[in-house]
Amino acid sequence: MKLPWFKRNGLFFMPISIIGWLILIVGIGYSVYTFIEINNQGHSVSDILINFVFSLIIIGAIYSSIAYFTSRPWPQKK
Repeated sequence: MKLPWFKRNGLFFMPISIIGWLILIVGIGYSVYTFIEINNQGHSVSDILINFVFSLIIIGAIYSSIAYFTSRPWPQKK
């Protein structure tokens, strides 16, 4: 497995390889799918947004953990 897949910019991770871009696209696609499913089952706007934000936090945490473990290490300051 050839690393790194991501480059860290502050708090965010930017994909720098094909696998990194695929992970980002899958994450965005799953977020859209989750929103559509929650919207079909929701009863009010607040119900939809609360459930979607919770799902979005979980998707973001999974993306960040994958990116953290497959990114370049921080340069050490001397």
